[in-house]
Amino acid sequence: MMLRKDLRVVKLADLSADEGTLLLCHSARLATDLRRAHGALQAASGRPSWRALQSATMAMWLEHLCSGALLRGEIPPDSVPGVFLNKLQERSLWEQTILTDTKMSAVAAELFDTDGMAQVAMEAGNLSHVWRLTLPEAMQTEEWRAFERWQASVAAICEKNHWCTQTQALAWRIACISRGVTGLPTQIGIAGFMAPDPMLARLLVALETRGVRVFRLELGSAEAAQICRYEFADAQAECDAAARWAAKQLHDYICTSKNSRTPIRIRIAVADLPVRQRMLAAALDAALHPDWVGAAWAGHERDYQIIGTSVLADQPLVNVALSLLQLLVHPRRVAQADFGVLLCASGWSGDVSEADGRAQLEANLRERLSTVTTLDSIHAAVTRLHVELNIPRLFESLSAIVDATKQLRAQSKRQLPSAWAVHFVALLESVGWPGERPCIAAEQAACDALRESLTNLVTLDAMLGRVDSSVVLRHLQRQCRDQIFQAPRRVPAAVEVCSLTDAIAAPVDAMWVMGLIESAWPTVPRPNPLLPAEMQRRAGVNAARADSLASQAQAIQTLWRHGADEVVFSSATREGERELRASPLIATIKKTTLTRVVAVAETASKSDERLERFTDALAPAVTDAERVRGGTHLLQAQAICPAWGFYQYRLGSGVLPAPTDGLDAKARGALLHSALELFWRDRAQSDLLQMNAATRADEVSAAVENALVNYERHAIAVLPPRLRQLEHQRLVALLQTWLDLEAQRRPFRVLACEEKHNLNIEGLPVRVIIDRIDELDDGRLIIIDYKSGRKVSANTWSEPRISEPQLPIYAALAFPDRELAAVALARVTSDNPAFIGIAQAADLLPLVKALDDQRKHYPADEFADWNALRERWAERIKVVAAEVKDGCAAVVFDSDASV
Repeated sequence: MMLRKDLRVVKLADLSADEGTLLLCHSARLATDLRRAHGALQAASGRPSWRALQSATMAMWLEHLCSGALLRGEIPPDSVPGVFLNKLQERSLWEQTILTDTKMSAVAAELFDTDGMAQVAMEAGNLSHVWRLTLPEAMQTEEWRAFERWQASVAAICEKNHWCTQTQALAWRIACISRGVTGLPTQIGIAGFMAPDPMLARLLVALETRGVRVFRLELGSAEAAQICRYEFADAQAECDAAARWAAKQLHDYICTSKNSRTPIRIRIAVADLPVRQRMLAAALDAALHPDWVGAAWAGHERDYQIIGTSVLADQPLVNVALSLLQLLVHPRRVAQADFGVLLCASGWSGDVSEADGRAQLEANLRERLSTVTTLDSIHAAVTRLHVELNIPRLFESLSAIVDATKQLRAQSKRQLPSAWAVHFVALLESVGWPGERPCIAAEQAACDALRESLTNLVTLDAMLGRVDSSVVLRHLQRQCRDQIFQAPRRVPAAVEVCSLTDAIAAPVDAMWVMGLIESAWPTVPRPNPLLPAEMQRRAGVNAARADSLASQAQAIQTLWRHGADEVVFSSATREGERELRASPLIATIKKTTLTRVVAVAETASKSDERLERFTDALAPAVTDAERVRGGTHLLQAQAICPAWGFYQYRLGSGVLPAPTDGLDAKARGALLHSALELFWRDRAQSDLLQMNAATRADEVSAAVENALVNYERHAIAVLPPRLRQLEHQRLVALLQTWLDLEAQRRPFRVLACEEKHNLNIEGLPVRVIIDRIDELDDGRLIIIDYKSGRKVSANTWSEPRISEPQLPIYAALAFPDRELAAVALARVTSDNPAFIGIAQAADLLPLVKALDDQRKHYPADEFADWNALRERWAERIKVVAAEVKDGCAAVVFDSDASV
């Protein structure tokens, strides 16, 4: 059912913008849009000047009208029903009421979505008041009874404190018109109201009673000359086509209207805009700005603008500020993942001058701290590392946060929201927010909006009283999540992307409405969950009635058909494995072939010719001044995939370690290496065999204890006692199991542990650390490399590209002049300890076969004898090292699993 069909209809072009005319619009955005469109029409008609159209929302105009009447003395101050609450205050009041009624503890309140329930309850209260809903006792549900309790409590609090809700304030202001306030316009038009609104109906009756002429503004014009419908395989194809279509519209306009003073306006309306926003933005970037590649273009205004989906909390600098305040309020529980994001974000402390050091710190903390840590632990880590990483400003900022938390703990834990706001502002200033570099316009607007939100916390003083900081921070975060943020622009965007609701606007040159599938258009009923759905349907609440929503959708679709010269409707046929059907409301529009869209794509692709394409398989050669790190791991990565070796060790890219609770695999492996080194240093097998069980147990325990002490000496904090005890027991058991295997070997003595060697392989400096070198009675050496994992293999030692090159490098290049008896990987595990490798002769190491017994892997024509084996290893390793030196970085690998 449409609103007031009896009202006379006026077109925007025929509307006179004199002092006696006012437009009441469904939204503030529509009011602004109509004001702009009216001005464009006046300019197009050749007028040199004109009066701007007066347009506003109903609430905005009534507030302005009554404020003026109060100043003129037409409304006695004592007749004002009380203090008018804003949305923030009213929602806070409902939230406090719900928490009191449910007797919820602070812990339970964190788990329960009180914000969401307060929003639903406030909306239910407004519906109940506006639609004058009543329910017989027999139909009352548990939700209704709970809502009635909350509503009665809110009403009692408001009456006691002389507060008025937003709906009550609106009703009182409408009543002021009936009581005779002056300053009414001669005629008032309504625009964009597509569904019945009882408050608007009461306002129109009051206006007409006072002699004001009321009309309805026709938003559209003549039906579009071209209306078509497309279907696409999926949402991605639909977004790509819409973006290319927009690019073609702009291209045609530039070619045909070079001297036009009226800019083109294109609108893309999206049914599920929050879901498709990123996809569509990427498609528009590719179509409209294909050569805008790199961070340097981030601050430039695009030819498109997405309307109404971005909230203040999502703006980078605001998000950083809220994260910093989270540290202040909750210093004893900090998720390392969240702190890592904050650490690498710009907008605070030395975000530009210390960016590299902060990134290195983030990688360090991942290895040193658990997944959930504390601010004090982070500060202790930074205290230890800030000189090495050259991050003095970050150290000062974190110290300021730590000092602020101590200061707040020393003060009263409960303060007024306005007092907490002062602390929040002081903290942000102390840590250098919003960063070192000057803000661009959009960033400055976001910062100003956050400062305004902080100032608005004073309005909660009367609602909340004295509360702790976490409550105030939660309200601030909610404000920022609820506030739509639109970045200011110097030049209006040619392409406007909006939701279907925001597409109820002034006419444009071309429009594409996408995502019109059966489940999205018309929208499905969403009655308020606290109120019985049947009661809402009987009362005529539009959001609860499928028939009303269908009629509204048809009316909006008719508006779209008259809203542009060219109108496109589209839908996707598939989402993943799910088949989709087009909305029945667009089924009557004949489907159009994709020929035109394909032609548009070909036109858009011509812009790609400006981009240079080249093959990047060859990187710059390693110079004498370049220091390439990685050691044997560099040669391992190069052998597996040259590109990966280049990315990881010359460019420094790689997967950051994942934070873990307790000790991660790397730390456990390091402890095992340390314990084995401490046990075997300056010892021989004979020393092991001479120990009785008690002595051996004491020696093993001492080695493990010393390893743990050495680990804790370099750690941020000591291990928790229980975890330390468990790790001690694990290592003792592991060493005892391994020593049983060592006792079965031929006699040997340990010549060296963790021995460092600096090699030069084909001009490439390689630094290696050999886990252990044993010497047999005959003087030959056995080189051992510890492995703590279960997957240990030496299978690639016979291949042209050795992907496990540590021991071949040691055997062929670290000791070229020494006699070697064997090289082996030592799999030190509790369930299946073993030596894995190759020996010159049999029985040198348990289960390690001689070269002659492994001819399946080491054919005689390539590996004739032991010396030939070492020579082949040297040759093949030098080939890989030469690749690194020459800059070989091709993407070549044997299998996906190896990369």
